[in-house]
Amino acid sequence: MRVNNEEYIEVDVLDVRAATQASEAFSLILVDRFHPSLYVPIIIGLNEARAILGEIHGRLPKRPLTHTLFADLFPAFIPDYHIEFVSIDSYGQGIYYASIVIQTPTGEFFEVDARPSDAVAIALHASVPLYFKKVLFEEHKQVAQRFSDYGIGLLSETGHPAAPSRTPHAATEWETMSLSELKDLLQAAIDDENYELAAKIQEEIDRRHQE
Repeated sequence: MRVNNEEYIEVDVLDVRAATQASEAFSLILVDRFHPSLYVPIIIGLNEARAILGEIHGRLPKRPLTHTLFADLFPAFIPDYHIEFVSIDSYGQGIYYASIVIQTPTGEFFEVDARPSDAVAIALHASVPLYFKKVLFEEHKQVAQRFSDYGIGLLSETGHPAAPSRTPHAATEWETMSLSELKDLLQAAIDDENYELAAKIQEEIDRRHQE
């Protein structure tokens, strides 16, 4: 699929798993629909993980959550507008950015900026496709040989926590910072509940401890 002359691939939500890089953080596993051994993990927070798992397993609370309220507004109160799909479009400073694409009664489309975790939860609830910019997916994809390979913070074959991989973005942005500065940046990200950024900073801290 092409959006604004950019090619996208369709992805599915495989699972949500605990991540070791940050407290109360989870790894959202998105796989290429047609090549499910290829995946991208995205770090999300506890509440967002619960919302997505609730959609996956059909165990939502009786009172509406934020993503269900948003998705249900369209068919219930503004039926001439439709959520067409959600997409993950860009990445910067350890953060993925997503959009919710809505079609108007005239056939035009507009995009609503969203966090990937919220966008994915809305896509699941509204039963609409989830797309990932192809060049971005190719840049961040990982390969799974077996089911236990998916995710972040899983055990290696030796039974010890697998060493986190160093991303080129982290290497570029944080290699000149001291360990103390990185820890301050990590705490600021956690205080701001920016778990995606916190996980990437923790990767760089862990890598330096292993050197």
